[in-house]
Amino acid sequence: MKVAFVQDWFNANGGAEKVAGEILDIYQEEDITVYALFNKFSPDAQRSILKNRPVRVSLLQYVPFIASIYRYFLPVMPWAMGRFRLRGYDVIISTSHAVAKGFRSDPSIPNICYCHTPLRPIWDMYDDYAATHSMGSSFLYKKFVNWLRRWDVASASRVHYFIANSKHIQQRIARSYGRESVVIYPPVRTGKFALNEAPRQEYYMCPGRFVPYKKIDMVIRAFQQMPHKRLVLIGEGWGAAGFDELLKGHPNIEWLGYRTDEEVIRYMQEAKACIFAAKEDFGIMCVEAQACGTPVLALDYGGYRETVVDGKTGYLFAEQTEASVIAAVEKMEQQPLTDHAAIRQHALKFSDERFRAEFSAFVQKAMQQHSGER
Repeated sequence: MKVAFVQDWFNANGGAEKVAGEILDIYQEEDITVYALFNKFSPDAQRSILKNRPVRVSLLQYVPFIASIYRYFLPVMPWAMGRFRLRGYDVIISTSHAVAKGFRSDPSIPNICYCHTPLRPIWDMYDDYAATHSMGSSFLYKKFVNWLRRWDVASASRVHYFIANSKHIQQRIARSYGRESVVIYPPVRTGKFALNEAPRQEYYMCPGRFVPYKKIDMVIRAFQQMPHKRLVLIGEGWGAAGFDELLKGHPNIEWLGYRTDEEVIRYMQEAKACIFAAKEDFGIMCVEAQACGTPVLALDYGGYRETVVDGKTGYLFAEQTEASVIAAVEKMEQQPLTDHAAIRQHALKFSDERFRAEFSAFVQKAMQQHSGER
């Protein structure tokens, strides 16, 4: 079977990339071709996610420093993705949080999109992104967003079958595109993130990619007000600018930068709790923490409402404010969640084995249905 797989881009090894890796593994015995706007994976990610497969890329691949400045190229991404002409395949699978569904293809080929979210800056999080953009309140910015919305809806119309990564995203797809979708939760490597039944250490952990919407700076400021509580930060990214200044004079907060998967898992396993303050559509890392038996403090929003059992596997806090984070930490101190085996058991329902079975069954059914309709 000839399969085309399309990803927005390959850059950091995050949740979307892990989903891509699982899908590629499902079809590793097939004749599969991978497309992306650019591929700037590290050698480790190239091996673990892509299994050293070649990637057909756009002209953005050759832009100097594209891995760091790609967000400024959103205006040309629809054009760059539309330059891919996909023909001669038995099925096309895309995973998209931006423009991956914008390629051109023969409509006789079943077109399946695993949607992490409709494009955040122009839909549900428009206000958040506009507030941080220097031209966010300008006429030109609003005109560009309106154009991109029309393009996004048009590209969505070419998708035959949508898969949503959560009920939260299923609702977004309906609002943004007027399309139905099936929910298949992303894969979590619950076998790799093993249960730790040993006593936990006295620190809270905040892991992830450091981009502004993750609100890592807000968590830092919350712990500045709790000098007797220890916070460990693991991650890096363009949103970390200014973190060095924030951390000065606060020895209770430690920033470890990038760490290997094995090191991240060890810190997760030993943490008192992990903190997730972003507006996430699913939040794979939050489930990975729970797979270690580690409770989580997470924002009462989106995917976290589907992956965290409030009062059992973690505590949900209401707002993206320092006061809410502090209140959640105090609640954990007063009512610690220590049934680590039960926390892990809950996480198992999001396992990678479950994802592979559900995803492959859906694709097979969609291909049969599309063939019958043709």
